[in-house]
Amino acid sequence: MNFTYTSYPNQVFFGKGKTAELPTILADYKKVMAMGEERWASQINSVSDALGKDKLYYFPEIIQHVPQSLVDKAMVKLKEEKPDVLLAFGGGSAIGLAKALALETKLPIVAVPTTYSGSEQTNIWGISSEEGKTTGKSMDVMPKVVVYDSELTSGLPLSLAVTSGMNAMAHLMEAIYAPNGNPVTRHHALLGVEKIKSGLEEVAREQKLTEQANIDIQFGAYLAGKCLCEVSMSLHHKMAHVLGGSFKLEHSYVHTVLQSFVLNYQWEYLSKEIKSDFVQVLGTEPAHKLQELSAKAGGPTDLKSIGFKKEDIDKAVETVLAKPYENVAPLEKSKLIDMLHHAYEGSLEG
Repeated sequence: MNFTYTSYPNQVFFGKGKTAELPTILADYKKVMAMGEERWASQINSVSDALGKDKLYYFPEIIQHVPQSLVDKAMVKLKEEKPDVLLAFGGGSAIGLAKALALETKLPIVAVPTTYSGSEQTNIWGISSEEGKTTGKSMDVMPKVVVYDSELTSGLPLSLAVTSGMNAMAHLMEAIYAPNGNPVTRHHALLGVEKIKSGLEEVAREQKLTEQANIDIQFGAYLAGKCLCEVSMSLHHKMAHVLGGSFKLEHSYVHTVLQSFVLNYQWEYLSKEIKSDFVQVLGTEPAHKLQELSAKAGGPTDLKSIGFKKEDIDKAVETVLAKPYENVAPLEKSKLIDMLHHAYEGSLEG
C-alpha cells in the first residue's frame, strides 16, 4: 500500500436513454460541431433540432485509425463553422477524430460512445499516415463529458459487440499488471474483467446481445477506458497499434486475438498476487480462458483469419522494438516472433 494514483476529471452520464440529456448538456455552447457515421444521423439531427437553428454542424465522414487527410478535411470545416464544442457520436474512430481536432484547437469534447472502445475515457490520441500511426497523450483531448446510453450499443452486430468487448478486456488485462499500477486502478480493472466476462458468457449462451449482457459489457468498457488513462499500457497495446495502424487490420479484431498470446508471453514474469487475480476473475489457465471466451461468443482467435500475413511477422516485431513500451517481461525479438507465429496459427500450445 505505497502508491501514486491520478484520477482524471470528466463527468459521466450512464444509463438507458441518457442521450435525451444531450441538448441540456450542450445548451450553454454557442455552436456544436458533431461527428459520427451516417447511421447516427437521426440521433445527431434530433440533438440539432432540440438546440435550435444553426447551432449544430454535422460532419459525417469517419475513417478507422483517423488518417491525417481526414483530420485536415474536418479542420477546414471547423474553421468555417467556428464551433466552441465538439460532439463525438460513435465508436473509437469518431471519438478519435474529435480528439485530433481538439489537439490543435483545445475545444472541449462531449463523447457519446456507441461501441465498447473506451477511447472516450482517455487523454490518448492517435493519427495515421502512410508511415504508420502516431499516438500521444494530452489533456486537451480528454472528453469533458461522456454519455453512455445502452440503447446505442444494444443494436451492435454480434461480431462487433464481441470484438469491441474483447478490445476493452485487453485494456483491463494490461491495467492489472501495469508497471506503474496501483490498488485503485487494479481493483477497477478486475471488476471490469468480471463484468465483460459475464456479458460475453451470456452472449455465448444466448447467441445474442441481451440487455443485461450489453449493460455489463458497456460498464466494463467504461472501467477499461478509465484504467487505460490512469496507468500505462504495455506490449499488447503497442503490438495492437502496430498491427492495426501499419498493416491495416481491424482494430478490435487485433485486440481480440492478441491478448491471450500476450498474457502467455507475460505470465512467468507476473507476481504471485497478479497471477492469482487473473485466475480469480478468469479461471485456471487465464490465457486459454480469454481465447475460449472469444471463440464461444463468435470472435476470432487467430491472426490468419483476420487478414494478417505470415511474411509480415518479422517486420511487425521490428516496428514494435523500434519504439517499445515499458513491459513486465523483457522484449526479446526471437520470443516476440515466436509469439506472433503462435497468434497467426491461433495455438497457445508449444
